[in-house]
Amino acid sequence: MSIATVDIYRELVQIPGLTVGRDEPMARHTSFGLGGPADMLVIPEDVSALSRLVRRLADVEVETLYIGNGTNLLVRDGGIRGVVVKIAGALMGITPDEHRLVSGAGESLAAICHYAAQRGLSGLEFAAGIPGTVGGAIVMNAGANGGEMAQVLDWVEAVNPTGQVEHHPRAELDFDYRRSQFQGGRWVVTRVAVALSPAAPNQVRYRMYEAVEERCQRQPVSECSAGCIFKHPPGDYAGRLLEETETKGMRVGGAMISPKHANFIVNTGEATAADVLELIRHVQEKVEEKFGVRLDTEICICGEDA
Repeated sequence: MSIATVDIYRELVQIPGLTVGRDEPMARHTSFGLGGPADMLVIPEDVSALSRLVRRLADVEVETLYIGNGTNLLVRDGGIRGVVVKIAGALMGITPDEHRLVSGAGESLAAICHYAAQRGLSGLEFAAGIPGTVGGAIVMNAGANGGEMAQVLDWVEAVNPTGQVEHHPRAELDFDYRRSQFQGGRWVVTRVAVALSPAAPNQVRYRMYEAVEERCQRQPVSECSAGCIFKHPPGDYAGRLLEETETKGMRVGGAMISPKHANFIVNTGEATAADVLELIRHVQEKVEEKFGVRLDTEICICGEDA
């Protein structure tokens, strides 16, 4: 931990509403279950504490990474220098607003899907079974089954680099495939409103059940992974290219291409981030050699090598 990080640690532990830890293993905070320690992990309990945190971090030269539940994250084995701010576990709650649902960014995507089904609100069926937080789903423009978060988003509230809360209507925001302008941590998403349509609750529940069942059949949901590793190339599917390259079951150390779905890498129990990165590189080369297509990673990769 650098001198600057030690100094800011001493300040942050004095701010009410912040839980601050040092040398926190990121394996505890990622669905991959691997990754080295973060110099500092901070969890704000509310927007006020988050605003004070953002303002203070803007004044110092300390690298900062904002995460949700770490379901789309690969942290290298050397860990993360600087500060990791975890939104999951705080900024919770879901409230109805006519045909909209307003959710804290730290709420789970599963919870808002369940809430929508209970109230007979349709539009989030595509998201059933997607892990992670609501805020993280907006930042990554998460999607499945032909849908994505940008399609149902009404507005976003986010803390800007000066610690002020900004309101962003959907029309002002720029989204693309698995991308949003909130990536990079310049704004920190705090609340989200999704616009849905009334429907019979049993119909919404059934469609969500179908989406979850299909996901369980096709994907290794019970194993440690970070979801789909690669983005789909234009006009094609990463999983198809990987399967036709015969990568299923391929291993490097404790990292393995899932025999169930070729676009998933699973931690078999003893994987390191270096194993995962080497496996990614290897299958990228195989696909490029066979099809002339370079697959881009969908997951976020951060931190230092051991």
